[in-house]
Amino acid sequence: MRKTDALAGGLVQSLGIWLAVLLAMPFVRNVAVAWALAGAGLLAVILLGQWHQRRSRRDSATGAFTGAVLWPALIGLAIVLINIVSMSLSDFE
Repeated sequence: MRKTDALAGGLVQSLGIWLAVLLAMPFVRNVAVAWALAGAGLLAVILLGQWHQRRSRRDSATGAFTGAVLWPALIGLAIVLINIVSMSLSDFE
């Protein structure tokens, strides 16, 4: 496997974990449980990176560890931008 494919594979796997966390969030009513779910997602991505690292898949591990930071930041940025756009299009002020 090429280096870029392995890196992308780790990123896609971590994206899958974060999307699962994001899809589960609407069903959680308690804020503490939501934070625990986000923490479990972070732990799952870190364990995924450790698993790749133990099996000498350094590039996949790098992708997974990068995804631990990259995907939550991009998802948060998307939520903020959606709120900004929706507020600017709203007639209510």
